[in-house]
Amino acid sequence: MKGTQTLLFSLIMLALAPGVVHAQAWSGILDPTRAIDWSQAGVPGGIPSDSWTQCGSTVQASTYGNGASDATAGIQAAINACGTNQYVLLSAGTFRINTQLIIKSNMALRGSGAGQTTLDLHGSSESAICFGSGHCSSSGTRPASPSTYTNITAGTSQGSTSITVASASGISTGTLLLLTQTNLSYMTESGNGGNCSWCNAGFEGDSGQIVRVTNVAGTVLTISPGLYIGYTNSPRAHPFTQTPTTNAGLENLKLYANNTGYTEMIMMMGCYGCWVKGVEDDFADNAHLYLFFTLNCEVRDSFFHDGFNHGPGGTDNQLDVAFDSSNNLVINNIFWRQHVGVMFEWGSSGNVVAYNYFDGNYHQSQVTWMISDIDFHGAHPMMNLFEGNIDQLVTLDDYWGSSSHSTIFRSYAMATRKYIPPLNARGALQTGSFQWETGNDFGFDVGQDSQYTNLVGLITGSARSASQGFAGIKINPASGFSNGVCVRVGYDQSNDGAVSATGGGPAVTTAFIHGVYDCSAGTFTWDGSTTHTLPASFFLSSKPSWWGSHAWPAIGPDVTGGNITGTGGYANTIPAMDCFNATTSNGTINTGIFDPSVCYASVARPAPPLNLKAIVN
Repeated sequence: MKGTQTLLFSLIMLALAPGVVHAQAWSGILDPTRAIDWSQAGVPGGIPSDSWTQCGSTVQASTYGNGASDATAGIQAAINACGTNQYVLLSAGTFRINTQLIIKSNMALRGSGAGQTTLDLHGSSESAICFGSGHCSSSGTRPASPSTYTNITAGTSQGSTSITVASASGISTGTLLLLTQTNLSYMTESGNGGNCSWCNAGFEGDSGQIVRVTNVAGTVLTISPGLYIGYTNSPRAHPFTQTPTTNAGLENLKLYANNTGYTEMIMMMGCYGCWVKGVEDDFADNAHLYLFFTLNCEVRDSFFHDGFNHGPGGTDNQLDVAFDSSNNLVINNIFWRQHVGVMFEWGSSGNVVAYNYFDGNYHQSQVTWMISDIDFHGAHPMMNLFEGNIDQLVTLDDYWGSSSHSTIFRSYAMATRKYIPPLNARGALQTGSFQWETGNDFGFDVGQDSQYTNLVGLITGSARSASQGFAGIKINPASGFSNGVCVRVGYDQSNDGAVSATGGGPAVTTAFIHGVYDCSAGTFTWDGSTTHTLPASFFLSSKPSWWGSHAWPAIGPDVTGGNITGTGGYANTIPAMDCFNATTSNGTINTGIFDPSVCYASVARPAPPLNLKAIVN
């Protein structure tokens, strides 16, 4: 009995000891240096607002003539008066917004449903909806400063949750830190587009992450999450100089843009634990949503579609994750008729993009050239997970520098897409005037300076790719810009990247390709020394409650009888795809109604992992 008690006590102490990590679902498949604990992504503990109470009376659309007069001041007053852990409720109807709404900490702005409450946006400020205080613009004061920092002197190995700094002055429990270092050998901000001098935002290097301090003991800081990679090259910690917006949300309403000059529809800058849930973003003046300098934020159960601009640069109507934003979760959303769906750049790290549906994106000046649904486009994103998505094209490009340690798991890329007018305006879809996007038609495309990429359990192809004779998998294609390839790794492209892949580039020599479908041969490419048994997810412990009766897992080499044609039976639809098809079944989104409460069985948080093993790190 005494021996049993001693063993039990030892196991408890081991589980609580610093430096202990839990076995990951990817263990035995991915090398531990190439992956992190992605189960921590999103709002800690899940979005809390379902248990909150309403503050004040419901704000009525009729008070403002159901969109006839400006409701901005009235809604902002209700937000400002709201107490901790409460929500402002907007009635069904239309509310005209002429400037900007600012959402403060510990509250949510909630509509009566995306098909019921509409914010009719007519302003020209930086963003229509801003999470923040004092930094509600992409060009304004940023939450961390390159000139305010302390050197990190110890605890710099990958996975470390305890770092020692030269000075802890001004740092306390709850402080957010931006961790950076001078570029390592595989990091560069140089590409065929030139030198991306803005990619590091003025900080030491192009990679980094944001962490939260959970304990301070002298100059020793306990942080969460742990270090994604080793910080061995003059690392620094930059404390946030502005109080972050925390525990705040936007829920259950529609944003309706009118091309009046907003830079983005929703801005999250310097946020911790904030969310967007059940929102339809109906057209964007420019960008749909920015996640800048954010930690543990969440975008879920929402529909982002259309824009008045479909070009590169500031007019990208996309969801943009940038400025070292970390540990964010983008899950169960629809992205339709944008320029790019989700873009990662400028050091964004440790994020999860999962179970989203992408379709209909296009480039306004060349509509037959396939633009990416998910794109890495600015040094140096790292340790991001893309799981279970259905899209046409995922690109890890080299135009503005490098990326690394990206994992794409159990996803399906069609490698083909239709462009359907109109170009940059509202109106019924002209389905009889569609054009196939025949340039840049790939499924998964890994640029020559995207290193340590994990491609696992991927399915590609479609009926059209088969009819057009697409190549299956091209590794190190030194022949240049070659269209019609389902999977391409290490490409040498005349207008995208400056380093030749001839003879084996770093993308090829560091790539891990395992269980990837060859859409031409109908076979799989496997790593010879790794198990063929794949987990259902790299970050979820079980099928989420909102998944309903859909096949789980939906996509992968171990799936049979899939319901998507042209995939060999290895891919099924996912809830977001079926929700999209139900929402747009009448041929035009303008009369479709997006209602996540109908589309999805539930939007509950996935259950925490069970049966964890303690492992000494």
